[in-house]
Amino acid sequence: MKTLILSDEINQFHWSMLKSVLLVLSLLPMSQLFLNVWQSTEGSSQIMLGFFAISLFSALTLLSFCFALQATVTKLEQAEMSRFEQAVVQLYRYVPMLSLASMLSYLALQV
Repeated sequence: MKTLILSDEINQFHWSMLKSVLLVLSLLPMSQLFLNVWQSTEGSSQIMLGFFAISLFSALTLLSFCFALQATVTKLEQAEMSRFEQAVVQLYRYVPMLSLASMLSYLALQV
C-alpha cells in the first residue's frame, strides 16, 4: 500500500517503531500487576511469586531492549528519500530507546 507522504520503507520503519514503543510501554502495567499480586500473597509464596515476577519482568525488559536497539540501528536507503524523510528518520530513530530509558528510570524510582 502506497502512502501519501512517506515511502513504503519509511512506513514499515514507522510500524516497527510503534511496536517497539508499545512493548516498552507494556512494562508499566506488568510491573504494577506483579507488584499488586506480590503484595497480596503471604509468606513463602511471596518468594516463589517474586522470583517468577522478576524472571518474567527481566525477560520482557530484555525483549524491549532488543527491539529498541534493532529500531535504533535499522539501515534505510537514504538515497531515494527526500530531506523531510531523512529528518524524520534521524529524529525518530531514537524514540524507542529513549522511551525505554525513561520507563526504566521511572520504574526504578517507584520501587
